[in-house]
Amino acid sequence: MEKKMSNRFVESIFFSNFFLILLSIALNVETTVKIGLPFNSPEYYIFISSLTVLFYLYAYRISKKINYSINPRTQFYINHRKIVKIVTIFLIIICFISGLILGFKSLPNLAIISWKWILVLIFTGILTIGYYDLKLGISLRKTMWLKPFLIGWTWAITTVFFPVLFLMLENGTHFNLDAKFYFLFSQTFMYCVVNAILFDLKDYEDDSNKNLKTFVVKYGYHFTLNRIILPLIFLGFLSFLIFGIWYGLAWHRILFMLFPILALAIFAFKLNRPRPILYYLIAIDGMIFFKAICGILSVLLFE
Repeated sequence: MEKKMSNRFVESIFFSNFFLILLSIALNVETTVKIGLPFNSPEYYIFISSLTVLFYLYAYRISKKINYSINPRTQFYINHRKIVKIVTIFLIIICFISGLILGFKSLPNLAIISWKWILVLIFTGILTIGYYDLKLGISLRKTMWLKPFLIGWTWAITTVFFPVLFLMLENGTHFNLDAKFYFLFSQTFMYCVVNAILFDLKDYEDDSNKNLKTFVVKYGYHFTLNRIILPLIFLGFLSFLIFGIWYGLAWHRILFMLFPILALAIFAFKLNRPRPILYYLIAIDGMIFFKAICGILSVLLFE
């Protein structure tokens, strides 16, 4: 009985995307710690974490006409339609209020933001809209090459770009960004791209039936794993090694920060057969969280 309750609790945390709240905050904290900036305000963390969950809740919305699915996660949303609706409304209210507070704080300092930052925001907004099938004639989720890179870009923006942007807007201070910022953005982007492709492995049959052209649907399970995911992990490993040497980081710190990439490689090697959806959710989201923790500890322990 206790085991069933424990399993249900774990399912509710990961199926409902609530773990993403912790994930979003951890990655945002990693950015401020690594770059050496002050922490953002509480309302910023409330805004960005609630916005992240809402982004995924909308992506996983289920039609009222569907009453059964072989996908456990889809069935979870079918079984808990009322609760999901209440939680969504609550998150919208929280996101709106915190966003309003941020807006009032930021409005007087908009002039310090250059056109380059504004251009990135507009570009990100267009990509985000294109992620959903809003009957506009485009749906980036159905485009094989764009879906994982869009997800990676969104995570990099909300966890690396946004904390710096809102810190400048709230404090009215412009920060000169060095190579650390750009490398952290690239690292987060590529790490989340690989995770997104790994994540598609769990939805192979479901995506195939929905005509979503993911890497796995296009090339197959083992080809995606061996010819796409593992080479990308190796490139991430190599780029971090080169950056660490170029930036003059101590070897023990470089090796410590390579742990998340090594964990990703080990996980990918072990995916020689399809796993339950909950396994993917815990392992893949857990590795992103592990990346954030290693990034924070690398500064606290070695600087």
